[in-house]
Amino acid sequence: MGESKVGTLVDEVEGSEPWFRERLRTLVEHKTVSPGATDDAAIRAGAHAALEIMKEAGAQAELVECSGTPSVLARFRHPSPRAHVVVYNHLDVQPADPSLWTQADPFTMEVEAHPDREWLYEARGSTDDKGPGLCAVRAASWIARRGLPIDVTILWETEEEIGSPNFGEVVRARRDVLACDAVIVSDTIWPSDGQPAISTGLRGSLQAILRLRTGGKNTHSGLTGGAARNPVRELAALSTAIDRARFWHEGVVPPSPEELQGFLGSGFDLEYFKSAHDLSLLETEVPLEIMLRIWARPTFEVHGLSGGHMGPGVKTIVPNEAELKVSFRLVPEQDPRALAERLAQFVRATNPDVEVELSGYLEPYRGPSQGRVHDAIVAAMTEATGRAPVTVREGGSIGAVPILAEELGVPVHFLPLSLPEHGYHAPNERFDWKQAKVGMTTFTRVFERLAQ
Repeated sequence: MGESKVGTLVDEVEGSEPWFRERLRTLVEHKTVSPGATDDAAIRAGAHAALEIMKEAGAQAELVECSGTPSVLARFRHPSPRAHVVVYNHLDVQPADPSLWTQADPFTMEVEAHPDREWLYEARGSTDDKGPGLCAVRAASWIARRGLPIDVTILWETEEEIGSPNFGEVVRARRDVLACDAVIVSDTIWPSDGQPAISTGLRGSLQAILRLRTGGKNTHSGLTGGAARNPVRELAALSTAIDRARFWHEGVVPPSPEELQGFLGSGFDLEYFKSAHDLSLLETEVPLEIMLRIWARPTFEVHGLSGGHMGPGVKTIVPNEAELKVSFRLVPEQDPRALAERLAQFVRATNPDVEVELSGYLEPYRGPSQGRVHDAIVAAMTEATGRAPVTVREGGSIGAVPILAEELGVPVHFLPLSLPEHGYHAPNERFDWKQAKVGMTTFTRVFERLAQ
């Protein structure tokens, strides 16, 4: 596209590092840990800080209240727009155990020079999702100052990490403001650092806690072993039975040949994958099989099994109760509510004494892989990186996405900026300036194309 009304974009982006660094520092140093993990005061303080950043950037901004913690809504308006786009990100973050981080405080941002990524911004929330969110704000501010005929609305949620339980209230309360041509979400990742990618699908999820109580107290295994039922052992056996069952595979539609070509062209690298996630042993080391498992197939995972003696050494008791925490990831076309019923039926048939508590679910989502907005993202990312992005799927879940699609009646597109090595939900999370520049450039060029 060359030079345009946005001016010399390269110079604008290169000169933005101090702005980006300081505002990212402001955001990440607010401990906006998801509701339920801390009180809401820190989240509200972070939302107010974000509100001020939006206003400083030239937006009309407000906090939208709901039954939970508020969202930040900012509008960069034009009197005669040719398009209206909503960009979604989130402010809440996962908890961070300082004992697992190399830096003393995960909520004090550290900046490190890097030979390839230029600058690393290390702190909880830097890549998930505050760094990518700031890229869109900077781009929207440039577009608004130069008078391009497009409305850009920025929507930052504060309950994404707990499944967006109250986000529907926010969208319904401001449906008139959020009425748009499309939503763009920047909360997904490229499979590799050298190949840009666009996600076209999210997995959903179903979480459950399975409990078994077989007595009123722990007993001596020498006195009751062999007669008393052991709930830890039984829940372990139940988890194995669920893993081997087929009920959670129902409704799976395999990826198309075109999707498989995108997977194969994604630059997925086995050693990079293992290094980025600090993995030494995998279920398989066949790259295509890994991609299919994390993007295009459902999964069953055990997150914890507790009961009996959990301290050091062996204490020879038979526990009286145990608890198993599990979840499923679902691919598009699978229904988490139907899976919940099948899970309950399977548990009743396998071990009827086990109690099933459903603790939440998220809908899967299949996004568009064509159309004006998709084409704009592809062209803009190609310009920003020098490489055409491939289309892949995302293994994770974003509860807000199906809500936005249903409530607004528009497609939700994805503009990923994060990398596996950035450490979503992991210790030593970081974002980098090279990806931030890609984000600012891509968002600006997307807005510019949609304004034509």
